[in-house]
Amino acid sequence: MENSLKGLLKIGEIAKITGTAVSALRYYEEIGLLKPTCKSGAKYRYYKKEDISFIAFIKKAQNIGFSLDEIKLILSERNSGKSPCPKVRDLAQRKITELREKVKDLKLMERDLKKYILNCCPEEDSKPDEGNVCKMIDKVKISTKLSQS
Repeated sequence: MENSLKGLLKIGEIAKITGTAVSALRYYEEIGLLKPTCKSGAKYRYYKKEDISFIAFIKKAQNIGFSLDEIKLILSERNSGKSPCPKVRDLAQRKITELREKVKDLKLMERDLKKYILNCCPEEDSKPDEGNVCKMIDKVKISTKLSQS
């Protein structure tokens, strides 16, 4: 067995090289993203040096906003012999749309917070009324049943 492990890296070694937690590598294995080359009788996971670039791909994809499920879709395209690039473009375009919506929502939230700060009177800082915690927050309009109770 020892000869067959020559050139392979233990999970801890590949974790250190890639800057990825061992638990993350085990999770990638659990969800089918990463497969060790072999496991020893002592249950050590061994990886090929080529897996370093594969793990780097996963981390880069996560870094630009792709979820692990989306990364699995991309890899599924690749593993089926198709170019994953059209799938990546489609997913990236959807991400841009989602980001634009989030930015819009954040700008609205910023506007509302500024309005609440401007409308918050200094004398209201003195002491809370019965049943109120902070008048600035209590003045916030929400569209749920909570606001009607």
